[in-house]
Amino acid sequence: MSAITNPETPDFGVEQCDPGQPAPAVVVINTADMKSPGHGYHLPLVGRKRPHTFEAVLPEKGLRVFADRPEDVLGHLIDGYADLEGQLAEAIASGDEETVAQRELAAFDARSQHASTIRQGLQKQINAQAHEDDSWSTLDQEEQQLLLAAAAGEVPTGVLYEAPAEDDLGNPTTEELGEWSSTVPLVLNRGEYIDGDVREPESGLETEMPDGRKVVVVVEHPANLVRLDPTDPFSYLKSLQRAGVLTLEEREYVAEDDLYETVMAAAAGEQEA
Repeated sequence: MSAITNPETPDFGVEQCDPGQPAPAVVVINTADMKSPGHGYHLPLVGRKRPHTFEAVLPEKGLRVFADRPEDVLGHLIDGYADLEGQLAEAIASGDEETVAQRELAAFDARSQHASTIRQGLQKQINAQAHEDDSWSTLDQEEQQLLLAAAAGEVPTGVLYEAPAEDDLGNPTTEELGEWSSTVPLVLNRGEYIDGDVREPESGLETEMPDGRKVVVVVEHPANLVRLDPTDPFSYLKSLQRAGVLTLEEREYVAEDDLYETVMAAAAGEQEA
């Protein structure tokens, strides 16, 4: 679907759709002040009852996308991706498992290739900011070279070190792991580590505890690693949101009957109390 301008009385084409089923995406031209009063913001309502699950703003495309499926948002972000998802849907409908696997791999490759491009661009921006705020001077030479290589396209490894491990027979050995301890973020595309040729680095960022000790706190999204995750459409969309590439709002639809029952149950509970 091509983007449309924002008419005074919009007809988005989803008003007659079944609100209980995923609806086609609606795409409009986005403006910075779009949500200001009188500036043309309209929320499409599927079946005139509910909004889409996702509302995404794609700054580089100048678009605002309302969609029920994350792949529909990605279809307007990644060139040719909508066609790949369409081919996957056809394969699923056919029941041909081999074709489904091929189509899933093609869609994953498209997401991962896009993530690689985004990774390089973000790393260049982060490196430039580090020079501006002088945090670049806090890095040692190896860290600086790793950040420059990542911005130039190399798959980030972090700072490599040998760690104790065991071989298949349980004998002690060592393995090469990567760690990133700098506060200057390193951008990763998890799709680049799937084949196992390079290990994805972990965060070694230390946090100072109340007693003065410095420890590495394991968290899902460490502050010094920007992880793009193209594993599936939803994971990739959320990782792009965390990276600041796009803005994303999610809405949960509650059917009218369920909502009515919820309100009545709450009212009954208040009366009993």
